[in-house]
Amino acid sequence: MHTHSRPTDQLTDSDEDFNELEALLNPKPTPDSDEPDEVDELDELEALLGEAMADKKLAENVKASRAKAKGGFGLSAEDLERIRKWELAREWQPVANVALFHRYTCQCGFHATLFEGLMLEQHHRADSHANRWTSQETEQPALPSKTAIRKSTVPLCQRCAAGHGYSLVTDMVWEI
Repeated sequence: MHTHSRPTDQLTDSDEDFNELEALLNPKPTPDSDEPDEVDELDELEALLGEAMADKKLAENVKASRAKAKGGFGLSAEDLERIRKWELAREWQPVANVALFHRYTCQCGFHATLFEGLMLEQHHRADSHANRWTSQETEQPALPSKTAIRKSTVPLCQRCAAGHGYSLVTDMVWEI
């Protein structure tokens, strides 16, 4: 009977082949792997969830403040600022700085134009037909500037006052 023996180097090669195959089938994660770690993904999800919950809470506070205002209750400056910031971030797109003037035209044709204030023109983000103008203290430098004139007709002006029996000699001064 003849026994067949295997050379030892063939066993070594087959063991290495098996180890390579095992490594391909079940790779071990390495610290410098390009794939994100599960912990990092959970941290990202928790951060996103935290942001969403904070946004939801802010939206609820704004809704409550709006309801309070509709009910005839005055709002604090803090509530008004919270509503304004939320609306600018989520509902209204700033378009332009607007200098608002009021032109009073008398029936005699004379007119006087007065500056009323600085406004911010805004378009609604979801409704292309909705626009609004809100007062602002300072211009937003990144926006273009526009001028708006509000017109009113008045029955009496400083030029025709005397013809109606009124003198511009001051009887009293009212300061506003």
